[in-house]
Amino acid sequence: MRKPTIIKNIKRIIQEWGAFGSGEIEGSLGETYSPCVNSMGNLVALAEYFNLNEVEVNIYQPSGFSSDPIDSYTVSYEDLPKDVLGEILDLCEAYDVDQFKTKQRCEN
Repeated sequence: MRKPTIIKNIKRIIQEWGAFGSGEIEGSLGETYSPCVNSMGNLVALAEYFNLNEVEVNIYQPSGFSSDPIDSYTVSYEDLPKDVLGEILDLCEAYDVDQFKTKQRCEN
């Protein structure tokens, strides 16, 4: 899939259901997942919050004593590499399914 198509699909899902965080989506084993945008030395930058126009990336020091980010920044979808966008689309698709199921339960 081409990068513009991936971005279009991400934005379509967020337009329909609203912004969300990667912590809201659980994998099949009950774990959460955040795509790695970059890493340098003992720092890792994870894409964790997704809105219509940009992604919030939190920077962590995994070897530190705290699980809190040490910094954060935002980046537009267009400025992310295709492989990271693919991982974000996977999260968006899982979010789409989860929101649809929730909507169905509320209607019944």
